Amino acid sequence: MMAASLLYGSAALAAPDAVLLASTAPGYGQGMVITASDRLLVPEGASITLLLRSGQVLRLRGPLETALDRAAAPEREAGSAVALAEALRLRGIDASAIGGTRATLPAARRPVPQEVAVDVQRSGTYCLGAADTVWLQRTQAGPADIALRRRGSLRRLGWPQDLSRIEWPGDVPIEDGDRFEVVVAGRPQSTLTFHALPGGNPADAASIAAGILLGCREQYEVGLRRLARAILPPELWLDGGHGATARRGETIAVEVMANTDGWLYCVTRRSDGMALPVFPAGAIDGARWPGTAPATVALPRRGVAFPAGPAGLERIRCWLADRDISAELPPALLAGQGARLPPALAEDPDRAFQGIGASRVVAAELAVRVE
Repeated sequence: MMAASLLYGSAALAAPDAVLLASTAPGYGQGMVITASDRLLVPEGASITLLLRSGQVLRLRGPLETALDRAAAPEREAGSAVALAEALRLRGIDASAIGGTRATLPAARRPVPQEVAVDVQRSGTYCLGAADTVWLQRTQAGPADIALRRRGSLRRLGWPQDLSRIEWPGDVPIEDGDRFEVVVAGRPQSTLTFHALPGGNPADAASIAAGILLGCREQYEVGLRRLARAILPPELWLDGGHGATARRGETIAVEVMANTDGWLYCVTRRSDGMALPVFPAGAIDGARWPGTAPATVALPRRGVAFPAGPAGLERIRCWLADRDISAELPPALLAGQGARLPPALAEDPDRAFQGIGASRVVAAELAVRVE
């Protein structure tokens, strides 16, 4: 089995600066590339967490509207989350370095050779470690004969019909930054781009950041999600729109943003003291809440909606758990909309979430003025 032959160049030096690890701010998807000059817009109370190229992690909490290149960190510490956090705090921004040094997944091991599967039927970008092996794969209905074209050189491949994948040809070395056209019946079908990634440990935060910054998103999305869950506590942010006001009987729409997937439970406490469950309240997927979405997918708006109560201040409170705790909660919290909570539960719903083992639970609250 042949390891890909790579010549390491300077491509990595030109890549952007950070990868979005997690967010409770609208418009930011996990895996999004953040360049130093990008304007970051985070509303009050929401946060974004960035994985720097160094493997260090920087969390910024709103309100803020800035770019990373405006942080006057010393040049020698430009990749340091600690230095960036200190520089941003001097400008009045809530910033912190998580861990202070390079993050890593639990029980990370030395890099082991990976088998990198390359789909010849669609264009893609792939990152390779020095000892990795490359395999070409196709669907069973894929082309039987293809060719790889690079800089005018054509290498034809015969593909046995009973195989879904074959090894990369040993006489075609791959260099850092190479682009190969996959040619079928004389016509280009797809383009394969390769980058060298020294180390390449899928459990190492710096490798995950470098891989995504180089465009090898699909290879590192799973590692990015695992890293976020391993090192970040769950966070929840609620927003009722500008002014957060409603008229009695109108629908209150609350945007709910979480930095991780989880299980969501929400109640509203009206000005007359009545408390009602508003989520999951018969939701199709129960309490399951999709907190994260990859940057390659259009970011959906996520929220809960319910009718406003009497005039006064109405408080919406939500809890996010990292596992399904529905069976351990009072049934009244899971009832349909319109069902009143018992007085003791309405008075202190937080108590229902205390003492539940093997789960991390975080809460957030929003006040809406009903006129």
